[in-house]
Amino acid sequence: MKLNRRLQMKALTALGTAALIALAALPPGASVAHADKAIVSSSTPLYGTVSAPAAKPLWSLQLMTFKQDGAVMTAALAESGRVFALVKGGQLAAYDGASGKQLWKYGTALRPLLVYNQGTVFGLTKDGAIYALGTDGSRKWTAAIHADKAASIEPIGGMVYVTENLTLYALERATGKLLWKHTETSGEYEGGLTGITEDDGVVLRNYMVQGALSSTQINAYDKMTGKQLWTSFRQSPPLAVKDGLVYSVTDTFMAGDNDPVHKTLHIAVMSLKTGALKGDRVYGWNAQPANPGEYRFGGAYGSAFLDGSDLYVFQDQGVAKYDFAAYSPGGKPMQRWAAPDPRDYGPLYRVHNGRLLYQGFDDRAIEVLKTSTGQILRFPNGIQPVQTDLYGNGLFVAKADGTLDAYDFAAVKPVFSLKTGSRDFESTLKSGAMLYVRSGGTLHAVKLPANLS
Repeated sequence: MKLNRRLQMKALTALGTAALIALAALPPGASVAHADKAIVSSSTPLYGTVSAPAAKPLWSLQLMTFKQDGAVMTAALAESGRVFALVKGGQLAAYDGASGKQLWKYGTALRPLLVYNQGTVFGLTKDGAIYALGTDGSRKWTAAIHADKAASIEPIGGMVYVTENLTLYALERATGKLLWKHTETSGEYEGGLTGITEDDGVVLRNYMVQGALSSTQINAYDKMTGKQLWTSFRQSPPLAVKDGLVYSVTDTFMAGDNDPVHKTLHIAVMSLKTGALKGDRVYGWNAQPANPGEYRFGGAYGSAFLDGSDLYVFQDQGVAKYDFAAYSPGGKPMQRWAAPDPRDYGPLYRVHNGRLLYQGFDDRAIEVLKTSTGQILRFPNGIQPVQTDLYGNGLFVAKADGTLDAYDFAAVKPVFSLKTGSRDFESTLKSGAMLYVRSGGTLHAVKLPANLS
């Protein structure tokens, strides 16, 4: 104890001496500045920090940038071990995906719309023509349809459909010949959606239509002539088309009883050829409004998607799975789970590796519901991604600091990080064992480890 006392006295003497030296060093007349005390001092733990090996690109490519709808974008595809991208001058160039070796170039001043399907690359020229190229760069055909504002190119079977707002073009896939063009002209139409369904000679497309309330509408056209066959208002894009029937979730907002507790989801069953209503499937559940009498709709408050023969219905605080092929009125679900808070997380309408996928409204984090146990997992935690992509077992999360983190989706563990130098990310591309990260107008090619490829 005496020894400790001596040490304490020595320490105090040393501190006092240091203070005297510091005061002696002040200029004559100077005052001593004391540190301010913070009104609030709070730290936020960096839960989202990733400790993973740094990755380096095997090669990089400068892409052509385009300004569209107030955003800067590029155009690139990764398919069959190759990268197809619009580069300087608006040329379409093809590269070997592993080495970055340029294979060929095509065109000039092309628009940023590219689609790959079964060995063919489809794109759009500056004057609105659709072109089709082989993977060797050979031109198959060009269709001068003047769709310079085309939103999508959708190859289906022997046809290629092009959407441009209220206009739908149908091209013969083999030749590019325009078979028909249909434009909706009614003042009730607000816009046409992308996403075409074709079955048994009938083409289905959805539009936004103004009625007593705005909603979506299915329009059906004859595949060979483009003649309109029927329309059905307040119907979502088809869940399924099979055996001559169209299954579509009905928009019942302000059209039903809108009971905030005893809620239902309706699926209309319509004739593919005529649109005639053949049945109405009703799935019901009891909700628990956060505020008595409050009615919420849409998203997790009443929507559905189909995965094979499994129908998932989002039921406010829960999500239920039904056998789509064995519907019975008032039937019980095969499984039901407590769901992530629908005020914070919205469904992504996908189930992947036994996990239902959700995404946060505020922080854009991914939340998953394990269908085997009902367990809910959230990752990455503590950061706000600017771009998130999931391929197989690889979850790729880009952050505003210019870093992309790769996670093992099954193990929920970080695998590697890539620093790009830009916070502006676009969707990440993948083909085989290669990942292509687009950031700041540059494409970076990264070799993936086996557990992510």
